[in-house]
Amino acid sequence: MEDEPHLIVLRGNAASGKSTLATALQRALGPRTAKVEQDHLRRVVLREHDVPDGENIGLIAHTVRYCAGIGHHTIVEGILVAKHYRDMLCDLLDEHHGPTHVFYLDVPLEETVRRHRSRPLVAKVSADELRRWYVESDLLGVPGEVVLDGTATPEVTLAAVQSVVGHVLALEDQNPGRYL
Repeated sequence: MEDEPHLIVLRGNAASGKSTLATALQRALGPRTAKVEQDHLRRVVLREHDVPDGENIGLIAHTVRYCAGIGHHTIVEGILVAKHYRDMLCDLLDEHHGPTHVFYLDVPLEETVRRHRSRPLVAKVSADELRRWYVESDLLGVPGEVVLDGTATPEVTLAAVQSVVGHVLALEDQNPGRYL
Protein backbone atom coordinates (compact mmCIF):
# COMPACT_ATOMS: atom_id res chain seq x y z
CA MET A 1 0.00 0.00 0.00
CA GLU A 2 3.04 2.29 0.37
CA ASP A 3 3.18 2.81 -3.40
CA GLU A 4 -0.52 3.63 -3.82
CA PRO A 5 -1.59 7.26 -4.12
CA HIS A 6 -2.61 8.87 -0.84
CA LEU A 7 -5.59 11.19 -0.37
CA ILE A 8 -4.89 13.79 2.31
CA VAL A 9 -7.51 16.28 3.54
CA LEU A 10 -6.28 19.39 5.40
CA ARG A 11 -9.02 21.51 7.00
CA GLY A 12 -9.27 24.33 9.50
CA ASN A 13 -10.49 27.87 9.99
CA ALA A 14 -9.02 30.85 8.16
CA ALA A 15 -5.37 31.60 8.94
CA SER A 16 -4.80 28.19 10.54
CA GLY A 17 -1.79 27.32 8.35
CA LYS A 18 -3.53 24.97 5.88
CA SER A 19 -2.01 26.46 2.73
CA THR A 20 1.49 26.61 4.19
CA LEU A 21 1.18 23.00 5.35
CA ALA A 22 -0.26 21.82 2.01
CA THR A 23 2.59 23.42 0.07
CA ALA A 24 5.26 21.94 2.36
CA LEU A 25 3.62 18.51 2.24
CA GLN A 26 3.36 18.64 -1.55
CA ARG A 27 7.09 19.34 -1.77
CA ALA A 28 7.87 16.61 0.76
CA LEU A 29 5.85 14.00 -1.13
CA GLY A 30 7.62 14.86 -4.37
CA PRO A 31 6.55 14.80 -8.02
CA ARG A 32 3.11 13.51 -8.90
CA THR A 33 1.57 15.13 -5.83
CA ALA A 34 -1.42 17.36 -6.59
CA LYS A 35 -2.63 20.16 -4.31
CA VAL A 36 -6.32 21.04 -4.69
CA GLU A 37 -7.02 24.39 -3.02
CA GLN A 38 -10.62 25.22 -2.10
CA ASP A 39 -9.92 28.97 -2.18
CA HIS A 40 -8.51 28.86 -5.70
CA LEU A 41 -11.37 26.84 -7.15
CA ARG A 42 -14.09 28.68 -5.23
CA ARG A 43 -12.83 32.27 -5.14
CA VAL A 44 -10.66 32.50 -8.27
CA VAL A 45 -12.06 30.01 -10.78
CA LEU A 46 -15.78 30.34 -9.97
CA ARG A 47 -15.79 33.64 -8.02
CA GLU A 48 -18.30 32.06 -5.67
CA HIS A 49 -19.11 32.73 -2.01
CA ASP A 50 -19.04 29.75 0.33
CA VAL A 51 -22.70 28.78 0.22
CA PRO A 52 -24.62 25.54 0.79
CA ASP A 53 -24.67 23.44 -2.39
CA GLY A 54 -22.14 25.75 -4.04
CA GLU A 55 -20.85 24.88 -7.49
CA ASN A 56 -17.31 24.73 -6.10
CA ILE A 57 -18.17 21.57 -4.15
CA GLY A 58 -18.59 19.55 -7.33
CA LEU A 59 -15.55 21.17 -8.93
CA ILE A 60 -13.39 20.24 -5.94
CA ALA A 61 -14.70 16.66 -6.04
CA HIS A 62 -14.08 16.31 -9.79
CA THR A 63 -10.59 17.77 -9.47
CA VAL A 64 -9.66 15.44 -6.61
CA ARG A 65 -11.07 12.42 -8.45
CA TYR A 66 -9.16 13.35 -11.59
CA CYS A 67 -5.84 13.83 -9.80
CA ALA A 68 -6.21 10.61 -7.80
CA GLY A 69 -7.45 8.80 -10.91
CA ILE A 70 -4.28 9.58 -12.84
CA GLY A 71 -2.26 8.24 -9.93
CA HIS A 72 -1.21 11.35 -8.03
CA HIS A 73 -1.00 11.69 -4.28
CA THR A 74 -3.72 14.29 -3.74
CA ILE A 75 -3.92 16.94 -1.04
CA VAL A 76 -7.21 18.82 -0.73
CA GLU A 77 -7.04 21.84 1.53
CA GLY A 78 -9.37 24.57 2.65
CA ILE A 79 -11.71 25.71 5.36
CA LEU A 80 -14.13 23.17 3.88
CA VAL A 81 -16.75 23.89 6.54
CA ALA A 82 -18.34 20.58 7.52
CA LYS A 83 -21.97 21.63 7.04
CA HIS A 84 -21.26 22.37 3.33
CA TYR A 85 -18.48 19.91 2.44
CA ARG A 86 -18.84 16.85 4.72
CA ASP A 87 -20.86 14.72 2.27
CA MET A 88 -18.52 15.41 -0.63
CA LEU A 89 -15.39 14.77 1.44
CA CYS A 90 -16.82 11.56 2.90
CA ASP A 91 -17.68 10.35 -0.61
CA LEU A 92 -14.11 11.05 -1.77
CA LEU A 93 -12.66 9.24 1.24
CA ASP A 94 -14.95 6.24 0.72
CA GLU A 95 -14.17 6.01 -3.01
CA HIS A 96 -10.40 6.35 -2.73
CA HIS A 97 -8.58 3.03 -3.19
CA GLY A 98 -5.32 4.08 -1.51
CA PRO A 99 -4.55 5.36 1.99
CA THR A 100 -6.62 8.30 3.24
CA HIS A 101 -5.80 10.84 5.95
CA VAL A 102 -7.89 13.67 7.42
CA PHE A 103 -6.38 16.48 9.48
CA TYR A 104 -8.00 19.45 11.21
CA LEU A 105 -5.81 22.38 12.22
CA ASP A 106 -7.26 23.70 15.47
CA VAL A 107 -6.50 27.38 16.03
CA PRO A 108 -8.28 29.50 18.67
CA LEU A 109 -10.40 32.40 17.38
CA GLU A 110 -8.21 35.19 18.74
CA GLU A 111 -5.08 33.60 17.20
CA THR A 112 -6.96 33.38 13.89
CA VAL A 113 -7.79 37.10 14.11
CA ARG A 114 -4.19 37.98 15.06
CA ARG A 115 -2.77 36.03 12.09
CA HIS A 116 -5.34 37.52 9.73
CA ARG A 117 -4.02 41.03 10.43
CA SER A 118 -0.78 40.18 8.58
CA ARG A 119 -2.47 38.70 5.48
CA PRO A 120 -3.31 40.54 2.23
CA LEU A 121 -6.97 39.53 2.63
CA VAL A 122 -7.24 41.88 5.64
CA ALA A 123 -8.04 44.71 3.20
CA LYS A 124 -11.17 42.85 2.01
CA VAL A 125 -12.24 40.89 5.09
CA SER A 126 -12.70 42.58 8.48
CA ALA A 127 -11.91 40.95 11.80
CA ASP A 128 -15.65 41.01 12.59
CA GLU A 129 -16.42 39.11 9.39
CA LEU A 130 -13.68 36.62 10.20
CA ARG A 131 -15.27 36.11 13.62
CA ARG A 132 -18.64 35.38 11.94
CA TRP A 133 -17.01 32.76 9.68
CA TYR A 134 -15.20 31.01 12.52
CA VAL A 135 -16.53 27.56 13.43
CA GLU A 136 -15.05 26.08 16.59
CA SER A 137 -13.91 22.44 16.38
CA ASP A 138 -15.48 21.91 12.95
CA LEU A 139 -14.56 18.24 12.72
CA LEU A 140 -15.89 15.89 10.04
CA GLY A 141 -16.20 13.07 12.55
CA VAL A 142 -14.65 10.46 10.27
CA PRO A 143 -12.57 7.53 11.56
CA GLY A 144 -8.92 8.43 11.95
CA GLU A 145 -9.43 12.21 11.79
CA VAL A 146 -6.46 13.89 13.49
CA VAL A 147 -6.70 17.22 15.28
CA LEU A 148 -3.46 19.18 15.02
CA ASP A 149 -2.35 22.04 17.24
CA GLY A 150 -2.68 24.88 14.79
CA THR A 151 -0.52 27.12 16.96
CA ALA A 152 2.57 24.92 16.41
CA THR A 153 5.26 26.02 13.98
CA PRO A 154 4.90 24.96 10.34
CA GLU A 155 7.86 22.60 10.74
CA VAL A 156 6.36 20.89 13.80
CA THR A 157 2.97 20.61 12.08
CA LEU A 158 4.51 19.08 8.93
CA ALA A 159 6.42 16.57 11.06
CA ALA A 160 3.19 15.63 12.89
CA VAL A 161 1.39 15.04 9.58
CA GLN A 162 4.29 13.01 8.19
CA SER A 163 4.36 10.86 11.34
CA VAL A 164 0.68 9.97 10.83
CA VAL A 165 0.91 9.51 7.05
CA GLY A 166 4.03 7.38 7.43
CA HIS A 167 6.60 6.61 4.78
CA VAL A 168 5.22 7.57 1.40
CA LEU A 169 7.12 6.50 -1.68
CA ALA A 170 7.53 9.09 -4.40
CA LEU A 171 5.33 7.84 -7.22
CA GLU A 172 7.16 6.48 -10.24
CA ASP A 173 7.67 9.10 -12.91
CA GLN A 174 7.31 7.58 -16.38
CA ASN A 175 8.50 10.82 -17.96
CA PRO A 176 11.48 12.23 -15.98
CA GLY A 177 11.63 15.98 -16.02
CA ARG A 178 7.90 16.38 -16.63
CA TYR A 179 7.02 17.62 -13.13
CA LEU A 180 8.28 20.59 -11.17
